Amino acid sequence: MSMNAMPSNIIQFCNLCSKPIATESAYKRHISYCRRTQGRIRKRRRSCNECHAAKAKCSFEPECSRCKSKGLRCVYERPSISIHTFNGGSRNSTASISADGSDRTEELCDPSTCNSPLTNFGASTSLHLPATSPRSIVALRADPVARHSARFILESLRGLPFTMVSRETFSWFNHGHWYRSELPLNLVKCTELASLYVDRKSSGRHSFWSIINQENKRLLHALPNSSFDDLLSGMQAQIVYMIMLALDSNRMDEIPEVTLSLLMTFDLYGNRCYEHDKNIWFPPDKLDDPSQTWEDWVSAETRRRCTITWFILSRVMDLKFGVLCPSVSNCRTLPLPCPGSLWNARTREGWEAARKVHCQTRTSSLRTFRDLIEARSCPPDSERGRELNRWHANCDKLGLLLTLATTMI
Repeated sequence: MSMNAMPSNIIQFCNLCSKPIATESAYKRHISYCRRTQGRIRKRRRSCNECHAAKAKCSFEPECSRCKSKGLRCVYERPSISIHTFNGGSRNSTASISADGSDRTEELCDPSTCNSPLTNFGASTSLHLPATSPRSIVALRADPVARHSARFILESLRGLPFTMVSRETFSWFNHGHWYRSELPLNLVKCTELASLYVDRKSSGRHSFWSIINQENKRLLHALPNSSFDDLLSGMQAQIVYMIMLALDSNRMDEIPEVTLSLLMTFDLYGNRCYEHDKNIWFPPDKLDDPSQTWEDWVSAETRRRCTITWFILSRVMDLKFGVLCPSVSNCRTLPLPCPGSLWNARTREGWEAARKVHCQTRTSSLRTFRDLIEARSCPPDSERGRELNRWHANCDKLGLLLTLATTMI
């Protein structure tokens, strides 16, 4: 998560387009620009190739007047897909991938059109990763295995909004907080919005995202006075909303404004959490410490799982929208999630029993994402390969999604 210092107590909304602005100077510049451009067509048409090369004015007709008068061949280049880089709520840079008709510009690659066969997907011998990571959006889009992984992850996420409808079925990064009588407010709001998402009609999509936008504004306004628990639950809720949006958007050549607003809010919440604790996203594993309580462990494991989920989601959104999300730095040091038996325990006694079993049988050296990557590169019958098999036997859905993400760095 991006942890650059950024003021989190100055949040204003444009009264023309409702865009959230994080600083006073940026707000003044945006207001001036927004007033000038009201009613203006947002996308500039590109001249034909001949007029563009000559830097001449084009009439934009099927055969423009200049080419017609000069007997030139009038050809318009197909539009490119813009890739906007998000950093702290702003679009800092833009790259382009040419829409030349190849499958590289499709939303998520159709298996029938990819050059690399699916038969090698997941095989240990096919896992060749760069020394530096995460990769750029251009490199990711050029990799058919990464696109397949993104597609499978999105498919597996389709049930997540349904899990958020009830505390009884919370997902693999939202804990039920069974030691509390009530859920945190932000998660209560999230369950209500998940119910709306599940029950809505296709014609109600626009109104639903208007409600999400309002909830995002509420989170922004509440940010300066939020407690640590409020910050954490707010980020959990925002991840759910971004997953809903990724599932709901069928086009990748348009980036909904609500996407950038959610990313900006998420980044601001992350910065504020970082002010509380520099190790907020990488808390040490203290399961062996008998003094650690269930409540403290749930808080630490929730942060670890949020970090993993955000890393996976940022990779998928890179491929889905072309939005370069502020990703997790040093992603190879990400701690692996705990066994599902610990996370799903409903009582203190059940958690203590699961912890005792885990501590007695924990012999695996798989502790970080780097370990998982290396284990996947080993033969299945090697000691490392057998450790990976044992880890898979105990992990929950998040562990399986993280295994897919090893192809997307």
